[in-house]
Amino acid sequence: MPMTLPPFVTALIIPTGIGASIGGFGGDGMTLLPLFSAISDVVITHPNVANAACFQSLPANTLYVEGYALDRFFQNQWSLQPVHQNRVGILWDSGIPEDMEILHRNAIAAVQTVYGVNVVAFEKTAEPIAAVLHLGESGRSTGKTNNPEVLLAAAEKLVSAGATAIAVCCLMPTPDEDQDDAYKSGGGVDPIAGLEAMISHYLVAQLQLPVAHAPVFPYEMALPVTDHLVDPRAASEFMVSTFLPCVLTGLSRAPQYVSSHQRHNRVNFNDLSALVVPSDALGSVPVLAALEKRIPVLAVQNNPTVMQAGADQLALTDRIIPCASYLEAAGYLQALKAGLTIPQHIRI
Repeated sequence: MPMTLPPFVTALIIPTGIGASIGGFGGDGMTLLPLFSAISDVVITHPNVANAACFQSLPANTLYVEGYALDRFFQNQWSLQPVHQNRVGILWDSGIPEDMEILHRNAIAAVQTVYGVNVVAFEKTAEPIAAVLHLGESGRSTGKTNNPEVLLAAAEKLVSAGATAIAVCCLMPTPDEDQDDAYKSGGGVDPIAGLEAMISHYLVAQLQLPVAHAPVFPYEMALPVTDHLVDPRAASEFMVSTFLPCVLTGLSRAPQYVSSHQRHNRVNFNDLSALVVPSDALGSVPVLAALEKRIPVLAVQNNPTVMQAGADQLALTDRIIPCASYLEAAGYLQALKAGLTIPQHIRI
């Protein structure tokens, strides 16, 4: 009788809005998903890695998990329930201009027609969302909304209409021109990413459902860039006027978040085999929880960010596995899956 080994589950996290050289732009880390999915039985990741405006191609063994839910997963509070298909509701900021609403409704129709995504309801907020952008002292992008309760009220109506996942479309403030230019050229932090994360974190915390955000800009700001070349890592976001398609396809099969006490057909924190993160962003809930559980943490060195939370600063040097690149991390994952501890003379 053949042995049955436990599944090999990899988490790939590149935190949002911290200027990651890889995965800090427009889906520029997505190529890692088919690479890691070929090694792993399950890959857990999040929208910052998997979203690229009109582009998305998630391997079948990928679980698309919002950032707040990732923290709850690593704290062993929530498990991930794979689904065949979610019923997606569209939460619409009433401050969005009419021409951009028409554009996005056409985008929804296209995604339904091409990919078979099940969009069940569309709900406008009772008043516009007053969103504000901010850059933290660390250089990380952040922001706030002055009336989050109207977001929640609209989201609750979508849940009542049968939605099991929610795509949020909010009108974004105009980014600082210098920040925006730096981002386009591949040298800056995504100026809206932190605000987007805060919006989705809030709703996931309140509803315990998959949520992802698609930013909307006025038409003049949303026009594709045609007068110069942008950095290839950001190109996906400057050739189209809507970011909604990747959010819809990601949410379509995003796992549901359920109590960790329920184990049948669910992926639990105790199933995790390895975590892959940038080497200077080790101060997060997932990293610290994985280390406490003695789950291998692979810290990738060629993905610098604006954070200063590396192994030296946090006294974690002897507790993480440094990897020069994601390709080296892939080799370590393959060795872990094969049950190998690579001898020193091979690793040098």
